Amino acid sequence: MLRTPTTASARRTRDRILEAALELFNERGTSAVTTNHVAAQAGISPGNLYYWFSDKDEIIRELYAGFAGAHEEVWSGSDANLMDVAPVELLKRLAAGAALSHRYAFLGRELLGLLHGDPVLAAEYHTVRDRRTAAFDAVARRWRSTGVLRPLSDQGIADLIQALWVISETWLAVGEVSGTSVEPADGERLLRVVLEPYLLPG
Repeated sequence: MLRTPTTASARRTRDRILEAALELFNERGTSAVTTNHVAAQAGISPGNLYYWFSDKDEIIRELYAGFAGAHEEVWSGSDANLMDVAPVELLKRLAAGAALSHRYAFLGRELLGLLHGDPVLAAEYHTVRDRRTAAFDAVARRWRSTGVLRPLSDQGIADLIQALWVISETWLAVGEVSGTSVEPADGERLLRVVLEPYLLPG
């Protein structure tokens, strides 16, 4: 069970563990990193790490929660706000999402395997995915009705959202494997290539 820090010092220690883990996971991959590696990187004892996290899976889950929470902040954490967003603002938020994917690079490389190996993480992932895709679907339907989005069937909207989601989750890993650039601007460009042809001028 995760502990909640109650003092500023405790929060700093817990945050230091997560930052150390993120750095190591991004650099080496999760399978090559142990909790002892994380503790050493954070400058604390293994026992101190285990006070906060029972194992590496808990650290990964908490990093995913941070990643998902940061995405929620990008989208203002409110579907009502998202409903009123203009296409140019949506593109800016997609760019911010690409930057987050770059910061949490290990998730882009390993997410599928991590989800298969951890039912708890998979359940949280599907909750986040269902919430966000439902919000995007509502926006796309509104844009369709107001002439912002080209006429698409409901299935066409679902396919467009699926394509954007797949790119947002895989662009970094594909770029690394193919030896191309993997800067946030590259992820943003790919998302724009898919979305912009469906936006009507105006």
